[in-house]
Amino acid sequence: MGPFGFESTVGAAGPVLMQVGLLLFQILWSAPLALMTAELSCMIPLSGGHVLWIYRAFGPFWSFVNSCFAFTCSVLDNAVYAVLFVEFLSSLLYGDSHRISHAWSVVLRVLVIILITVLNIVGIRIIGVTALVLTVAVLSPFAAMLIWGLPRLNFKWIHGQTPQHIELGRFITMLLWNSSGFDGAGNIASEVESPASSYPRALAASVILIFAVYGLPSLIGVSILPDYNEWKRGAYMIAAKLIGGRTLQIWMGLSEVLSAVGLLLTRICINSRVIYGMSLVEQVPVFTWLHPRFGTPWISILTTSILTLLLAEFNFYSLAEADMMFYAMSTMLKFCALVQLRFTEPDAFRPFRIPVSRNILAVLTVVPIGLCLCMLYFASNRSQVIGIIGMIAAVLGYLLKELLPHYGKKAEEVVQQRVARVQQNIERMQQWIDLVTAKEFKIINTRASDITDCIEMSAAQSSTASFRPQNDSFKEALDSEC
Repeated sequence: MGPFGFESTVGAAGPVLMQVGLLLFQILWSAPLALMTAELSCMIPLSGGHVLWIYRAFGPFWSFVNSCFAFTCSVLDNAVYAVLFVEFLSSLLYGDSHRISHAWSVVLRVLVIILITVLNIVGIRIIGVTALVLTVAVLSPFAAMLIWGLPRLNFKWIHGQTPQHIELGRFITMLLWNSSGFDGAGNIASEVESPASSYPRALAASVILIFAVYGLPSLIGVSILPDYNEWKRGAYMIAAKLIGGRTLQIWMGLSEVLSAVGLLLTRICINSRVIYGMSLVEQVPVFTWLHPRFGTPWISILTTSILTLLLAEFNFYSLAEADMMFYAMSTMLKFCALVQLRFTEPDAFRPFRIPVSRNILAVLTVVPIGLCLCMLYFASNRSQVIGIIGMIAAVLGYLLKELLPHYGKKAEEVVQQRVARVQQNIERMQQWIDLVTAKEFKIINTRASDITDCIEMSAAQSSTASFRPQNDSFKEALDSEC
């Protein structure tokens, strides 16, 4: 919601590289993510998203490893927005002169996460309505900034200063972080009405909207603040003050706070379904329990919220960098699953299919996978160590999960039981998919029937209306002759 958090890309590489990078990354990164999500969410329209995609493509081991990466990434991502909420509120209340104390920041984070947790348990419908209202509220000051700032639009920044030392790692990480998240939409597929028609349209619109929401305000912003040194968190508030005075600055500050709340609200909704998806294929226990009244995975939501609160003690950039480290490793597996399923299940029902052959698709995925590798390469040494530890922990976790319950049993017997169990999970997954697909076809047929009835009714009314004047005219003529 809004381009907040995007300011550091200008500070890291200058305004020219920011605009060029934003355009290129929409084509090379955001669009492939959206297309992948659309195809796999329509093929496997179940809550749990990529946990189930990779389970179906590669089996339980890689699905478990991906789940560990994705869940770690998700709680880090949530913690980023919890941290930003307090920082944005502090900037709104005190500017740069003072910061909210640590004690109050903890209290505020606890209160906002409790509120968001309750809304998530109540259900996805209220999340959608709240997110829509918050999106309008967040984008409104940017619309005002564009209108009032348009007369001051210029391109002097093209010939302005460029950082002597470009922070390429920070630049790529922040660009990718701000252009990601499309695949998270697949985590709530079974809770979306008509996923086959909803996902392609919504994801295509999202890619275009993200480019507009990030690109246009930044274009006005660098016209007002061409010096890249001024571009850090809070730069949009400074630009807003120069364009519309104190009123627009306060409006922009309030928008920052609402943006963090809205993103935390939607991310907890989406990310809690990761651990729920893990429980559907028996990777973790208990979390399949749904709320008896609202039908939401309330234990998953509570667990995600508690971990988010614990991780919110770290600073923004450390969280964002570690977040993207695990996200990169998970995303490589998602693109591999996309290609694998095209080869292993070429005839599976796909309401939406990326319009290229499987061989061309395999070649095209090299670009986003290459960007994932760039993220891993340019990450700080600390983040790389965290990533390696996370990978080792995921592998050991899987081995312990599989071996401990079967300690003392014959290996051959255990393997046979496990293979049979995996097959049962895949068959059960297909049964769920068939139910969702049947429900969608029923909705489509009902709508088609309603449209047909309307057409027939309109045709009947039209023919009746056209017949009556002729009948009246005939009667008048007959009366006159008599």
